[in-house]
Amino acid sequence: YDGIIHAITVDDNYVYVGGTTKTVRILRKSDLSQVAESADYGGDIRAIATDNEFVYIGGWMTQTVRKLRKSDLSQVAESANYGGDIEAIATDDEFVYVGGWTTRTIRKLRKSDLSKVAESADYGGNIRAIATDDGFVYVGGDTTQTVRKLRKSDLSQVAESANYGGTIYAIATDDEFVYIGGGTTQTVKKLRKSNLSQVAESANYGGTIYAIAADDEFVYV
Repeated sequence: YDGIIHAITVDDNYVYVGGTTKTVRILRKSDLSQVAESADYGGDIRAIATDNEFVYIGGWMTQTVRKLRKSDLSQVAESANYGGDIEAIATDDEFVYVGGWTTRTIRKLRKSDLSKVAESADYGGNIRAIATDDGFVYVGGDTTQTVRKLRKSDLSQVAESANYGGTIYAIATDDEFVYIGGGTTQTVKKLRKSNLSQVAESANYGGTIYAIAADDEFVYV
């Protein structure tokens, strides 16, 4: 990739990767050969999300969300400036949810044109991770060091976890639970979705946790 990779997402056939080269590359899953490359974003790409037709990217310097056509990574739309570096993006069927530094809020953007629909209250620190399910957005970061559960409709807060004990860099969800990891504490904590109470905690990973994924049975960190 010729630089540090900060963000990866996948669909049925392809892998989308971005980082310090400041472009998104599409790789064929079968052999990881390159299919297409986007134009320069203007800063490090820190977050990528996809749906059936488009790729959504955000990052440093430029501080906007760009909507790219999957077929050739050409730009379709661009959001207003977030007001700080973008660190996290998640999507659902209709909207894009974005968070980051300085502004420290979650913004809900309409997919069609990336116009802002709603904005959360200030998280109290830089936002480092976002995950979604059918009804809610889960957000974590530094300073505040908690997970907040926000109602998708208006991004109002529904619940908040206890302090993680360090910066939260990664969040993943399944049907019942939220899994978080980060710095200082360096463990994965399993939280009950309903009220974000802690259910279990892993052994210490031995370093800062930057990535988590979950399937029906397991968590990968």
